[in-house]
Amino acid sequence: MEVIKLKAIEKGKVYFVGAGPGDPELITVFGARVVEAADLIVYAGSLVPRTLLDRARKEAEIHDSSGLSLEETHALLTGGVRKGLVVARVHTGDPTLYGAIQEQIELLQKEGIPFEVVPGVTVAFAAAAALGRQLTQPGGSQTVILTRLAGKTPVPESENLAELSRHHASLVIYLSVSRIREVVAELEQGYAADTPVVVAYRVGWPDERFISASLADIANKVEESGIKRQAVIMVGKALAGGLEARSKLYDPSFTHGFRKGQVESKPHGVAVMALTPEGSELAANIAQNLEKSSLYLPEKSADRSTSLHTFTDFRDTFSRCFNQHKEMVCVMATGIVVRLLAALLRGKDSDPAVVVVDEMGRNAVSLVSGHLGGANALARRVAAITGGQAVITTATDVQGKVSFDELAMHGGLVIENLERVKTLNMALLEGQEIGLFDPGRWLHHLVPESVRLRPLKEPEEARDVGVSCWIFVGEGFASFEPPPCLILRPKNLVVGVGCNRGTHSSEIGAAVERVFRGHGLSLMAIRNLATAELKRDEEGLNELLAERGWSAEYFAVPELEAGGPVPRPSEVVKKHLGVESVCEKAAMLSAGTEDLLVAKEILGNVTVAVARVISS
Repeated sequence: MEVIKLKAIEKGKVYFVGAGPGDPELITVFGARVVEAADLIVYAGSLVPRTLLDRARKEAEIHDSSGLSLEETHALLTGGVRKGLVVARVHTGDPTLYGAIQEQIELLQKEGIPFEVVPGVTVAFAAAAALGRQLTQPGGSQTVILTRLAGKTPVPESENLAELSRHHASLVIYLSVSRIREVVAELEQGYAADTPVVVAYRVGWPDERFISASLADIANKVEESGIKRQAVIMVGKALAGGLEARSKLYDPSFTHGFRKGQVESKPHGVAVMALTPEGSELAANIAQNLEKSSLYLPEKSADRSTSLHTFTDFRDTFSRCFNQHKEMVCVMATGIVVRLLAALLRGKDSDPAVVVVDEMGRNAVSLVSGHLGGANALARRVAAITGGQAVITTATDVQGKVSFDELAMHGGLVIENLERVKTLNMALLEGQEIGLFDPGRWLHHLVPESVRLRPLKEPEEARDVGVSCWIFVGEGFASFEPPPCLILRPKNLVVGVGCNRGTHSSEIGAAVERVFRGHGLSLMAIRNLATAELKRDEEGLNELLAERGWSAEYFAVPELEAGGPVPRPSEVVKKHLGVESVCEKAAMLSAGTEDLLVAKEILGNVTVAVARVISS
């Protein structure tokens, strides 16, 4: 059994201790030990609760620094060190974040006084924990930004809130709640009005409070509360709860270094479900007339049909069907379905289409994912079978107009900022002029003539021609200034990859990201990876494909040898594989082109090249 040796606490040394957000139990074990052993404690009394110092020795000398200058605080610290004392300088949260410790450290260094920084729990993470929210989510934001509004302490122009908001990351804003309206005005430059916001006040203190609202409403609620300080502002879709996608880490089908994934056979067509005997008969008829359908009926109704799927626990079966099928038809009351859906919905870009049908077949209601999931179309198909009416409530369909999320789907385009669809569809309904930058003509031919479209030769024109909003179609990036912009990505890039045997997935992924970032390309435009057949069993590459949801095309050596020369042949590759190029040639073959968008770049154990599939 391994014995963990506790770190010694030294006399004649200053310890900068992060006390956590306020709860005395959220200080780290080492931080608590330092406070308990300290002979001299200098604490930030305006922010650190006095109860945290209850663990200090009775003989300890304790000073509140809230009314002291830097020089006065420094004199206390150095005086204690010269007496050979254990000195604890206690800050709130984590001392390295807005803790003003660097100036204290530099004074100590000038005098050769030893010090150590003990990390603590910052309020951003304590607040997320109290809310039961994960700030980074599979399928959602993978970035958390900690920042503040510019005030007496300036903020670099590139880090102002308006710029940071364009990333749509999870954002935590410190030291700014007293200027909540300025914060909202800047955040509105990038976040949608319905973006969830939480103001967390005195987290970990007995009087902690959380105010939740949309970006549009948060300022009013904060002003009504009277909160002016000791609060952080948290922004982002992750605060709404619910996952946009399941984590790969615990997915039984996902392979990683500690577990081999188990491939399950999953039905992906339409799940048709019912609860009552009457509903079961109608469901069986619908399933019989829908291609690729699977019928799910109560066990007691199974003898009435040829159903292959029966259930006794409907809630569990409904949940499994939601995760396994692309479409669902529920022959039952709408209220039943709504209550079950509440805990399962992730987002319109990933939820299956859900249609509810009454037991008489009179109404087929498009309930979830009307456009992207295809529920509107499914409702029409079901109504044609039952002889009933398709009930569709999406505004664009009601007015006989095609929405932009539908157009994107028909054009094989990926929506990068789904929250902007609402803005563009509203402009469509109001008959406003909409700008379109689409040099590859991926979307242009799909837009009906009734739409007031303004073609743009350059993205910058969107700022100059007076359109209310615009659409950018392409694999690159532009300066997305107002007016609001919907970003659509064509799946038209093939990434050629070569790597040394045993290269980890993280290194391959980082190499691809670096090349794309360096050339201003979006990862969402990747159609597939391409490499040599010899790499089909490469563990790191296969892990990367599973992590990112990418596919790969493999080419045998004779295929890689055929054709003309490549821009950057490699003698090393030829020596080991018998061909001059893997990543460049594989990319061109898969894309069906003789040109490269990005010639081979070598990054450690990985080579990357990119080819563009020319749209027809």
